[in-house]
Amino acid sequence: MANEIELKLRVAESDVSKLNLHPAITNRLVGEPLTRKLVSIYYDTPNLDLLDSGLNLRVRSMSGGWFQAVKSSGQSIGGLHQRLEWEDLLTKNEPDFKKITEPHLANIFADQVLREALAPVFVVDVMRTDWRLKYKDGSEIEASLDIGDLKICTPNVWQSIAPIHELEIELKKGKISHLFDLALELQNDIALSIENVSKAQIGYRYLRPQPTIKTHTQAMNIKRYRTPPTTQQIMEEALSSMQDNQEILKKVNHTPAVYHMRLACNRLASALTYSGHRSMDRDTQSIIQDLEWLSPFLTSPCDTYAYEALTAILSGQRYQRILLSLGAWLHK
Repeated sequence: MANEIELKLRVAESDVSKLNLHPAITNRLVGEPLTRKLVSIYYDTPNLDLLDSGLNLRVRSMSGGWFQAVKSSGQSIGGLHQRLEWEDLLTKNEPDFKKITEPHLANIFADQVLREALAPVFVVDVMRTDWRLKYKDGSEIEASLDIGDLKICTPNVWQSIAPIHELEIELKKGKISHLFDLALELQNDIALSIENVSKAQIGYRYLRPQPTIKTHTQAMNIKRYRTPPTTQQIMEEALSSMQDNQEILKKVNHTPAVYHMRLACNRLASALTYSGHRSMDRDTQSIIQDLEWLSPFLTSPCDTYAYEALTAILSGQRYQRILLSLGAWLHK
């Protein structure tokens, strides 16, 4: 079992060539970049029972071998995905339930009815380029660029439903903050956008569509804390709220989402202002200034012109840099 920690970012296909030459990568590169084809087949039942259990089952073809992975749904805050992963080598291209030995998982997959109902539900077919990076403090990162498609299994053919242009920055050893620092270095020259959903979530959302507007997310549910929350807890919840409501606003002008996004924005700025000895350092002051720039655009309710301006900002690189900078701040 491993705790997978990675930052997911969308990158335009036109910018792919810049990655290979960027000093943030070349100055830390160990060995040569490796490019190979990856085909990942995700299994579930017709009723998506694994999804409802908070699990993904994947069989991947890579470098002439087959690998099985069971992953928990995990969590994502500020684009940082953290989840448990159990991976094994296979002898053929189909699930091997004998490899699943973790007691909780073994109990789930021991169900013969479940086993017989499992079938491929979608496939991620990409060309992957890996860069292995090493830092002076001993931290190690694997940056992986995936270019390809996510395909759904129809009765007669695999149908492409979403292009994949994704940069994954995964921590192999060391400090989480290096993930965000690397993303910020790259973003100086390459347009990057935080991806809060995994490839598996994209596939599942196609199979089980979600409503356009879900319940807006509050910036802080104070009742769930028995003792006063820390600055870290306040900021994590506010950042999560800001990004959840941002996803709603990218689809529709929704007054409660605007209100709670502004509340989260102001709460983040306030937490940074009163963060003790870190409150006056240059990085903190820069984030506070960017949050103060963002806040006036979060007017509730938004008229048509204000909403168009807001959606443009949420898709822009300055807003993405705010999110990445907050992630870096929280992990230092």
